[in-house]
Amino acid sequence: MMYVSHSPEDTQRFAREQAMLFTREGEGHPIVIALEGELGAGKTTFTQAFAEALGVHEHVKSPTFVLMKHYHIVGVPKYHTLYHLDCYRLNSSADLLPLGTGDIIHLPGTIILIEWAERVADILPRNHWVVHIDHIAEQERNITVKQNN
Repeated sequence: MMYVSHSPEDTQRFAREQAMLFTREGEGHPIVIALEGELGAGKTTFTQAFAEALGVHEHVKSPTFVLMKHYHIVGVPKYHTLYHLDCYRLNSSADLLPLGTGDIIHLPGTIILIEWAERVADILPRNHWVVHIDHIAEQERNITVKQNN
């Protein structure tokens, strides 16, 4: 699926819709979403709105220096935890091992959003989603959503 966003608010609206779609279709199975795009493309904007749609009450910031944050999901059947990873500073997936990501990506009831996922592609499960965001113009973005299996 390809979507053209005309503003950050448009990207947020689309992200909220995708959150509801993923959780309806996911049926409690772990959902891993690889977020791709250059700096400033809108990965964190997408993540913030996605988390909001899941009932996350905390302000979601990109965990660039702590690598991973987790949030409690409220009011979404069969899902309880959102994990948000930012792999921008990583050289390989080995840097994630101490965080237990190898186990987390297989836990039922979890959603894992990974910014800069291409840097840790070898840990992604065979069946995961890719959300790729490209700049078109200052406010416009192409957002491509596809399932990788």
